[in-house]
Amino acid sequence: MRTERGHCFCGAIGASFVGDPFWICFDHDDDCRRAIGPLTMWVGYVAGQVAFDRGKPATFSKTPGIVRTFSSTCGSSISYQDEGLPDEVYVCIGFMDAPERFPPQAHG
Repeated sequence: MRTERGHCFCGAIGASFVGDPFWICFDHDDDCRRAIGPLTMWVGYVAGQVAFDRGKPATFSKTPGIVRTFSSTCGSSISYQDEGLPDEVYVCIGFMDAPERFPPQAHG
């Protein structure tokens, strides 16, 4: 079974991802642009596929229903969750150890 790993810039937060992601998408919306930069990719996993095994991400919410996670040590973006999609976790491509293994499927 496919297993991927990810960590933040300083290494304080680490996670593993078991199985294939269900979605890989370039993102162009205003919220993500302001939070991360002009363009990012999100890798979508079912929540049960994601295990944080080193450190605990900090959270921030500006948009009702959306919670973003990041490293409180180095500031790296990690993920976001939408309370309307409670079983889905979208992981920032920059958090992944091998981003080249996630070809985008769409633009959003």
